[in-house]
Amino acid sequence: SNTNYAVLGLVVQRVTGHSYATEIRDRIINPLRLTGTSLPGARTHLPAPHGRGYTRDPADGTLRDVTVLDPRAAGAAGELISTLGDLDRFQSALLGGRLLPPAQLTAMLDTEATHGAYGLGIHPLKLSCGITVWGHSGRIAGSYVRTAATRDGRHTLTYRTDTDTLTDGDSLEQALLDAEFCTPAAPAPSPS
Repeated sequence: SNTNYAVLGLVVQRVTGHSYATEIRDRIINPLRLTGTSLPGARTHLPAPHGRGYTRDPADGTLRDVTVLDPRAAGAAGELISTLGDLDRFQSALLGGRLLPPAQLTAMLDTEATHGAYGLGIHPLKLSCGITVWGHSGRIAGSYVRTAATRDGRHTLTYRTDTDTLTDGDSLEQALLDAEFCTPAAPAPSPS
């Protein structure tokens, strides 16, 4: 839950003596060269270029631009700003074993306590073709992001929608993931 991540941010600060933002920069962003990823603190504007975010006004159903927001409210649960490419690189590095020792990665992917539903910050999803992808999603006002990857991290997909009010979002997401991971790759063109 988001509360658990907020508490984890406090634990990181207590144990290391540094903010969670400093630890994320030093341990993940800089080593992986995630140049489009930042922890903005009080900054309410997004680095250019960026998409817009829209939410549906409950009073009249119109879409309202909510791109500018104060990310500090999310804290360690979601203050991070990133590009889709950086999220792919992160997911690939995580599942490819470049961020955690093997025992920690195994513990992270252990879903026994949740009966297969969730690991530690990551969850599996079995697709229609039998392939299981691992990932995480995030939702804030005006935006939804989903990252999914094969267990070895070699095949990743990250996407964002510019609204938090997508109709039939779950079935659309399943169809998108099935199309990406279950469709055989097209054969390479023959040399001319």
